[in-house]
Parts: sequence; structure tokens; C-alpha cells
Amino acid sequence: MKAKEVIKEFADQSTIHGLHYISDTSRHWTERFFWFVFCALSWYGSYRLMMNSWEAFQTNAISFVVETTALEFQTSFPAISVCETDNNNNVQKLATKIYGDRRDYNLDEIVREIAYFKGMCYYIKEFCLTGQYVCPSANLRDIATSMRSTCEEVLLNCTWNGVRNFNCCKHFVKTETELGICYTLTMANESLVKIKSFSPDSDDYINMYSNRQTGPSDLMVKLSSASQIYIHSVVDVPYYNTITTEILHAVPGIYKQYKITIKDIANEDEVAFVSINQRRCRFPWENYLSVSSTYSYSSCIVHCRREKQMEMCNCTSHLMPNSKESEHCDIKGLMCLNQYYAELSVLKKKNSLRLGLECRCVPSCIESEVDVITVETFTISDNQSIIQLMLDQLPQERLKRNVIRGRLDILVSLGGSVALFVGASILSFLEIIYYFFLRMHNVKVNNLKRTSKTK
Repeated sequence: MKAKEVIKEFADQSTIHGLHYISDTSRHWTERFFWFVFCALSWYGSYRLMMNSWEAFQTNAISFVVETTALEFQTSFPAISVCETDNNNNVQKLATKIYGDRRDYNLDEIVREIAYFKGMCYYIKEFCLTGQYVCPSANLRDIATSMRSTCEEVLLNCTWNGVRNFNCCKHFVKTETELGICYTLTMANESLVKIKSFSPDSDDYINMYSNRQTGPSDLMVKLSSASQIYIHSVVDVPYYNTITTEILHAVPGIYKQYKITIKDIANEDEVAFVSINQRRCRFPWENYLSVSSTYSYSSCIVHCRREKQMEMCNCTSHLMPNSKESEHCDIKGLMCLNQYYAELSVLKKKNSLRLGLECRCVPSCIESEVDVITVETFTISDNQSIIQLMLDQLPQERLKRNVIRGRLDILVSLGGSVALFVGASILSFLEIIYYFFLRMHNVKVNNLKRTSKTK
């Protein structure tokens, strides 16, 4: 059977509407042309409707709605990270150990820049590369680690909800960040404590959820050294580009009281089955980063910066989390990072002409929005600082991410388009495979057998 005969047989027998009118040679050519034109228009209309449905599925599969069922809300207190920014006593001790008592005090600043490196190094540039001083050339991470205060030295006292004192360092977990060692309190860590203690009423467990029964929560922390307190979501970490409104400065002799509001984001169960490109966010377990075990927007930026540092300077900051010692910069490497500070530290938008770091990072799907609404400052007599974070009120609303175009929806939409314009189904398209592959092959084999028998 020739291809032309197969096509005619397919058109005559197909369940796709209109084709048999075109293939029927007994009809007048005007009738066949009429059906050809309208079949073509129907196919085109089906194609356009299918493409619109597919585009909507790719770009508008998720919608945000505002939920106001406040009685059912279980709001998690934001994660708190305490990062020491300076410790003059430790700087002097280490500088004395390395250079002795009779030293130029510019050496103290060199040690300080190594321990609290944030991308710039003025004193290292001025005194190390000129040969004026012999500066540490290797093991910079060990120097920075030995400089940092322990958790017990930084966090003196912690109080939950104004009545419960707890051991700070049992709950603030040591965390590696690109700012150095920080100490972080999160609900995720407390969940692990609860599992290990086998009891929600254990003294080791802090219930960081706020609801109608518990009321708004608050946390008060007393610190001994100059530090920055970062407020962030459970999965995030402190990093260079943290928004300034989310950084609280602990100043000796000052008691600061912050009132905050939280707006959570909840996700419908089916959101996890929608592709990342469609929902434009990642869940913590959808992780590909080398600097963290879970995905978050901040960790993605840190990973992006690490890749750029390796590309531009062939080394990375000695404070970079989860980095190999062989990748750490020496003094010359730090000078390279300093030289490209603008390209490495400032974020820029895609295709922007300004200098900066371009990262293709999407938000975390479980990030919450935390805002500081009021700050009150009091003077205290101690040479310590106190930071108190208070949830101003229980949230009245939250955002919820819903799926409005799932895989079943797109299947129904595409099927409806084909059925409306062409009158076809899945079986109709299977006929194409049957006629042009299976039937054509079988007819060809049968013809060869008949020819062989005749001979």
C-alpha cells in the first residue's frame, strides 16, 4: 500500500471530524475545499487555545490569597541570629600573642580585619603588601575562629515570654555564615529538642509558636560584646546583603525594645508538585547549594558569591561556610577580594550595566515577612546590652499560595480545546500511530509474503 493510499484510508476512517469530507473523491471540489478551509481554521483555533492554556499554566499556575481565619493561625517566632561584630580584648590578646607587647597598633587592625572580614581590608592593603609588616599568610580561618567569643561569652542571659529564663547556649546553635560564627535560635532547632526530649513539657524545649492560647511571644537577650542581631525566617542565614531593617545593633549600656509583626506564607499541598519555574520559589529540601544543607534565598546568594569569588580570584573567603581549606584565600587572595569588592558584594538585577553580583536565586516557599514597627531605647548602668523582641500582636491575616492550574487542569484544558475544535480524543491520535506505522508496516509485510508465494 502506498503512502497516498494510507493517507486516504486514514482520512476516510478517522474519528477526527471533517477529514472524510476532504478525502471523499465523489464530492464536488467546492465541497471538499469548503471542508478543507474550515478544518484548517478549526485546527488553527485549537492550536491557539492550547498555546494560551499552556502559557497560562507555565506563567500563572499559582495565586496568592489572603487568609483571615485568625483563630486557626499557628505563628512561629522568627529565627534570631547573634553575630559578634567586634571584641577588642580578643583582638589585643591575639595581636600580643603574634607580635608581642611592643608592637605598632596597626597590627591590631590587621588582625581585626582577618577575624571580622566583610570583603574589604584597608589595613592589610596598606601594611602587609608593602613589606612593612610580616602578616599572617595562611590559616586565616584558624585565626578568625580563635578570635571569636564563645556562646557563653556572648550570650549572658535569655528570657522567654518575660517569665522563663533558659540556658542560651542550649538553644542558640552555632552556625557558620559568611560573616563568621553566629549563634541561631529557630523553631526548627526547638523541634529537634522536642524529639530528643520525648516530651513537649521538657524544660529543654521552648514552644516558639504563638496562638490564641499562648498570646504574643517575646524574647529578651542580654549580651556582653558588640553584636548584631539578625531577624530572619527559619531557613535563612545572616549574610552581607541582609536588609538593614532586619539587623538590630546591640550597644553596651543600651536596652532596646523592638516590637515586630509577622506575616506568614502558607502553601497548599499541591504547590510542592508544581515546577519551580511555575511557582517561582523553592522548598528547603529542593537544595543544590554547596554552602548549606537546606535551600534559602540567603544561602543561594552566599553560594553565588562563592562561585564568583572562585571565578575572579581562584579562592574564597576564609569565613565562607562549608568551604575547603584548600580554597581559602591567603593575604594576596584577600586583596583580590578587596579589589573586586563592588562586583562581589553588591547585588544587581539581571542585565544591569552597574557593577555587582548577578544571582539567579528564587525566594524560599516558606519565608515569612517580619517588620519592626516600633523601637524604644533605654540606658542601663551595666556595660552590657539588652535586646528584647516582642510580637506586637497575633497576626490577623496571612498569605497562602494556591494552585489554580495544576497538571489535571492543563490536561482537561488541552483535551477540551481539541474536542471543541476538532472533535478528537486520545484514541483519535492513536489512530495516527496505527495507520502510519503499524498498519503500513503490516500491509507491506503481507504484500511481500504474497509476492513470495506467487514466485
